[in-house]
Amino acid sequence: MAPTITEPQRAQKQEPAAPPITRPQRRKALKYDSLIYGTVGLLGFLLVWWLVIDRGLISSLYLATPQETLKAFVDGIADGSIPADAWPSIQRAVIGFGIALVVGIVLGILVGSVPVFGKLAEPVLLFFRNLSLLALLPVFVAFLGIGEESKVAIVVWACFWPIFINAVGAVGGVERILINSARTLGAGRLYIFSQVVLPAALPSFFPGIRLAAANAFTALVAAELVGGAQGLGIYINNASYRFQTPQIYAGILTLGLLGILVNALMSGAERYLTRWQRGLTSR
Repeated sequence: MAPTITEPQRAQKQEPAAPPITRPQRRKALKYDSLIYGTVGLLGFLLVWWLVIDRGLISSLYLATPQETLKAFVDGIADGSIPADAWPSIQRAVIGFGIALVVGIVLGILVGSVPVFGKLAEPVLLFFRNLSLLALLPVFVAFLGIGEESKVAIVVWACFWPIFINAVGAVGGVERILINSARTLGAGRLYIFSQVVLPAALPSFFPGIRLAAANAFTALVAAELVGGAQGLGIYINNASYRFQTPQIYAGILTLGLLGILVNALMSGAERYLTRWQRGLTSR
């Protein structure tokens, strides 16, 4: 007599196999899609740039062609003129950004953690954060001169506000249930801050940090135009005085490439420091 198959056994045999997990392939496909779209967008931008000059819509006296810009950039790298002006700018930007990062995060955590400080500082901070950097340039120069101190101070000012504001919002936005749960378990203030508040707020720090990193070179060029011996702002300014249009755009290209590099570094730091969050959100 043949053995009979029970209902649970039949259901087990007919149950389809679980589909394979394809998340890594999907992420890889999205990465390639971004690369393709970005390449197409860049080529389209270069084509429009070339066409507006080739068709006479804009004079080459005011806008160099992509070929002329690239040649001026390569020549500037080869003869050392661009690196000689880029290196002082990089140093000023790094120093100013570093100071703003430390001060902005420390003050942001303090104001975000202690409501009294936030209430006391709010009117003053609202006033200063809305002041135009260009309007403050004469003030920095008057107090600090046209040397390195004023240039670094301008970078600090431009970078401080995005970092500080994001830090205040990040710390103040931590869910109270996390803090109260830690207190219920007997955790002290230092432990709650270092193991609960800071990890929960850390991902929200980075939008402000990345914006501040971009502001560093923007503010620095404005500061260097005021005066000095070396810097990308001075390189661009000198080229404009000599009507060297390709060199002007070679300097602008250098700033753009530095911005891309800084953004990549900030993105890498964000992925590394918040890698634990990806493990939670991917489930």
